[in-house]
Amino acid sequence: MKRIIILLSLVPFVLLLTVGCQKKPSEEKIFNEAKKFQEEGKHAEAVASYEKLVELHPKGKYAPQSQFLIGFIYANELEELDRAEEAYNVFLEKYADKSDSGMVASAQWELRNLGKDINEIEDLSIIKQGEEQAAESDTSLTSAPARSQP
Repeated sequence: MKRIIILLSLVPFVLLLTVGCQKKPSEEKIFNEAKKFQEEGKHAEAVASYEKLVELHPKGKYAPQSQFLIGFIYANELEELDRAEEAYNVFLEKYADKSDSGMVASAQWELRNLGKDINEIEDLSIIKQGEEQAAESDTSLTSAPARSQP
């Protein structure tokens, strides 16, 4: 009888140990899942996967990029600007020193331009003007009369 009581009291302990020892999904697996969702246009699912990655692997190799992509998707796909701003700020606070300067500059640029019409963004209007000028010069070159050879 004593053995049965001891065995029964060990069962919950063994179950807790088993559940507690289960491996969390690998960072790479979660990242690939998130990228796949993003490529398929399943933006809410992509954000959820990127958030899961950052939660489970906050110091991992893909955490900085995932946090940046959360902001990017909120801003550019889901148009949830408050959440985008929050995600970009988290990225800058937690990962700016661990990320390449291009991603940091992109997050800062996105924050400065959240919610602006494309024509209000100075950087883009300069590019647009340059493209228009290039197109005009291409047109003038192709419409110039051909010179005859002597």
